[in-house]
Amino acid sequence: MPEAGTDMSMDRLFGLKPPTSVGTENIAPSSLTGGPPGDILRNFYHTKRVGNYLIGRKLGEGSFAKVREGLHALTGEKVAVKVIDKRKAKKDSYVTKNLRREGQIQQMIRHPNITQLLDILETENSYYLVMELCPGGNLMNLIYEKKRLDEREAQKYVRQLVMAVEHLHRAGVVHRDLKIENLLLDEQDNIKLIDFGLSNCAGILGYSDPFSTQCGSPAYAAPELLSRKKYGPKVDVWSIGVNMYAMLTGTLPFTVEPFSLKALHQRMVDKDMNPLPPSLSSAAVSLLKSLLEPDPAKRPNIHQVMADSWLQLGNPHTGIPYLNRIHIEEINHTVLLHMTERMGYKHSEVLSAVLTNRACHTLAVYFLLNKKMKRLSKEYRLGMRPWMGSWSCTVTDLRSACAQEKQYTMEKEKKSELFQTQWRKHIEKITIPPKQTPIYLAVSKGPTKEKKPKTGESLKLASGSIRYLPAQHRVVRKSM
Repeated sequence: MPEAGTDMSMDRLFGLKPPTSVGTENIAPSSLTGGPPGDILRNFYHTKRVGNYLIGRKLGEGSFAKVREGLHALTGEKVAVKVIDKRKAKKDSYVTKNLRREGQIQQMIRHPNITQLLDILETENSYYLVMELCPGGNLMNLIYEKKRLDEREAQKYVRQLVMAVEHLHRAGVVHRDLKIENLLLDEQDNIKLIDFGLSNCAGILGYSDPFSTQCGSPAYAAPELLSRKKYGPKVDVWSIGVNMYAMLTGTLPFTVEPFSLKALHQRMVDKDMNPLPPSLSSAAVSLLKSLLEPDPAKRPNIHQVMADSWLQLGNPHTGIPYLNRIHIEEINHTVLLHMTERMGYKHSEVLSAVLTNRACHTLAVYFLLNKKMKRLSKEYRLGMRPWMGSWSCTVTDLRSACAQEKQYTMEKEKKSELFQTQWRKHIEKITIPPKQTPIYLAVSKGPTKEKKPKTGESLKLASGSIRYLPAQHRVVRKSM
């Protein structure tokens, strides 16, 4: 039994206790006397440990990187870790020149339908980009299983994709590689957009056409991009149309056999689209045809797409903008208090990392603890009692956490109307303006080998090189 007056609730909830001395970004698990149970760490299959992360099974692979499942040793929460081979990356001049772009862009962006970059580490041979894990898997796998999605389900995913792209364009970012395999699903079956290796910044508000680089997957690329013309953010609108078609049909809108880039481009220009299911509503067909308009001057911009009646159906709040930075009022003060009083982090250190969205270990700890608290609170509300033994988590602890979360939610809702009315006044101060990045000629590496789908035509046409950001700090590899 703890002594009278001892507050054990947050230690039990998070599975963490304070280090023996004031902590830094590189808090060692050995200094945490009450971390995740040893069996969780032992039972997690991993090949090595880098910093506070156990690196486990492979989830995916690209030209210069592998994505692996990871486990954050301090919180016991799983993450996705992109492992970039330095030697392979340095062989590509485009990758070398633009190594920073992907990480820079992801730190500029915060949105519920865009994957969150948490931490960046470096060893002698590799860079490690730690991101939130999307346990729902790839949307492409879901389409293969169902053959095609029904219209209502596709409507939800397309709406979320449009909201994510609108947020990017508002921040001055063009993705340039929107495809089904870059759409993951989280625990709540919501879209998470990934892979910003081909993204770039542009003067979106002026709708200039600053790009000329051919990149991305031909099947998803707009005709103006394939024809080597100057192009702008509307290439993402075209790609949304291809993704929408793929969701509704299980195939691609424009296909040629044998494959020829010239023939593919001609089918796009001629609007020679593959047949659509007759069961689709006229509103869905109308939106799809407008997205796949070959003339970019006639194609709607992302803000016009947001206002479409098919996307607004059943969700009139689609057009509400999402703040690109966490406001100080949105900070989870329960997690903040735990990190400062129980884990030894400085108050200013946590606020700085979270408010600026700076990928570092402090942001990772905050994000994962916040995610864990919300999950446990939700499970308690549903009558579940998770990890009663292994996490030493009592019903009282969860009730306390749930009450704190409920109180904070009520306070947040009271201020939401004020935030919406003041959004335009504050957005310039809250949002970090994008920096112009020089454009270099892409070096195509060709498609990577992929398994053929069981049914339908292949949706998987791999994009070119992957670009990454150098690490914020070095770590020394530790053995378990």
